[in-house]
Amino acid sequence: MIQHKKYITKNQHFVPQFFQRFFSYENNGKTIGMFNMKLNTFKNQVPIYSQLSCDYFYDRDGNLENWLSQHEANSAPIFKEMWEKEKLPIAQSKDHSKMLHFMVVLDLRNPIHFKILNNFEQKLPNTKSKISEGNVSTNMLSGLKEHQTYQGKHDSLKSAELLASDLLDLKYKLIKNTTSNPFIISDNPLVLYNQFLEKRNWKICSQRDFGLKGLQLFLPLNDSYMLAVYDTNIYKLGNKKEQVVNINDKNSIDQLNLLQFLNSETTVNFNHRASEHYINTLYERSKKHKKANDVFINVHKMDVPKGFDKLTSQMIEMGVSDINIKLSLHKLNFISKSSFVKLKSLEDQYRKNVKFKGYTYQVYTITPIIEKS
Repeated sequence: MIQHKKYITKNQHFVPQFFQRFFSYENNGKTIGMFNMKLNTFKNQVPIYSQLSCDYFYDRDGNLENWLSQHEANSAPIFKEMWEKEKLPIAQSKDHSKMLHFMVVLDLRNPIHFKILNNFEQKLPNTKSKISEGNVSTNMLSGLKEHQTYQGKHDSLKSAELLASDLLDLKYKLIKNTTSNPFIISDNPLVLYNQFLEKRNWKICSQRDFGLKGLQLFLPLNDSYMLAVYDTNIYKLGNKKEQVVNINDKNSIDQLNLLQFLNSETTVNFNHRASEHYINTLYERSKKHKKANDVFINVHKMDVPKGFDKLTSQMIEMGVSDINIKLSLHKLNFISKSSFVKLKSLEDQYRKNVKFKGYTYQVYTITPIIEKS
């Protein structure tokens, strides 16, 4: 009996090749433009297979990589129809769920996500607390380590379908770019923004968790179309009936492209319509803003019940830097009732009926109540 050797892909892409092909040079499906910020290198064409990938990033046995390949095959037609036919999935349909599932996986599979976990792991043991007068508890270290292993990546990505269910309440539309400046992508193309919490100056952990009020997701689909997913209790995009919103304002398009620079690790990609001058202009503009995904850990004193004044407790806040550029987009506006939304507690920041709170960019851990010295 002949046994066939299992083929294992060494070069594993964290931004799917099918998605990169939407931005290919003159739609050739093989090459894409690239600008590397660390090397300050611009190239009109590089092979797509060489971009946005790492050797054995997901596994060495092929199981998770094969699962991702099937996941991409199921998702690709949905996203291709968006820019080819201006067709969006029907709300609450299977394709709607698949769309959101793909977006969550795209976020969770990115190397930046695992870099954040690693940075928390490195930072936690050296974090001091004035409240407990010593280093904070490191009981989260084992979990942070585990999530970075092949098995941890497997478990995280396989759970994404459940997490995506928390996004079903959000509205989604296409932004059609009718300017001469094309949309671009980056090595971390799904941008999470929150104009609502930015405006409220909300500073607890991160303004970009999937369950938060005012969440906005921006995903470029090709040089002319972008998928926008947003909290309809806070914003309106275009008029009520239109699913495709035309934007002919270069400043709005440039802001959306700027988000790609600020959300990236090192690289932005684009098709033939993006000139070297345009990319360099955006890069220089990006230097004026803080990039996303830098980790921080803060320690806060917590209130204790009356009668326990000899005791104290603390909360460890773990979060990442947000993108805050005072985003202002043509045809994307706050609805009037958003000004009456109250934010007084941690619970207030989440949308109604959200099941998973703080699973992406925020972690809270409360130490046991300890005696004061």
